[in-house]
Amino acid sequence: MAKFKCKLCGYVTEEFEELPEDYKCPMCGATADMFEKVE
Repeated sequence: MAKFKCKLCGYVTEEFEELPEDYKCPMCGATADMFEKVE
């Protein structure tokens, strides 16, 4: 699974290979376009 980090609050998720378009950050509510893929 890939890691995605929220650019607003720093929350990291490892649940997905590709982040769903309707995903929202559980910590701050940011939309999927506010996440970046991290190594």
